[in-house]
Amino acid sequence: MPTPPKPAPPPAPPASKPSAPAAASCSASRLSPIPKPTAKPLPPAVASMRERIIKAAVACDYAGLQKLGDEKGPSVRFSYDPDQDMATTWRIQEEWKDSPQPVLARLVHVLNLPFYQEGNLYWWPTAFREGATEADFALLKGIYPDSMITDMRKEKSYIGMRVGISADGDWQAAIQGD
Repeated sequence: MPTPPKPAPPPAPPASKPSAPAAASCSASRLSPIPKPTAKPLPPAVASMRERIIKAAVACDYAGLQKLGDEKGPSVRFSYDPDQDMATTWRIQEEWKDSPQPVLARLVHVLNLPFYQEGNLYWWPTAFREGATEADFALLKGIYPDSMITDMRKEKSYIGMRVGISADGDWQAAIQGD
């Protein structure tokens, strides 16, 4: 009687799965992507843009932030190099070897502070408004060095990150400095 054929060898183990891409890393990556509730309600379009900015910043999604800034046309004003787009500028600042700047973390923190309305624009933080109070400046603790807050309070001039979104949800400004 013929010998039965040998059983087939077991299948080879599956090839190792490609590793997932490394999580993005930036100053905002450990912050919550969920905006803090506001004391006063925001118009839906403003609330939506604020939420999407925070989510993109926490995801370290520079291209996503640029897209949000250009969503209703290339209109967002931001600080620094006028020949460079916002995403590139912020990435350079975040990754600057000698003195990295926590631009995205500050963006998230500022958008989680109280806002005020001036005309058609909603602005963060309230320390930027004319007649800002001691309480407005006190909210900046932990976002900026104490010495910087003291200087801004003394000069009655907020020069940190300020964000403006129009009532129709157009991200108009993300400005730092004077």
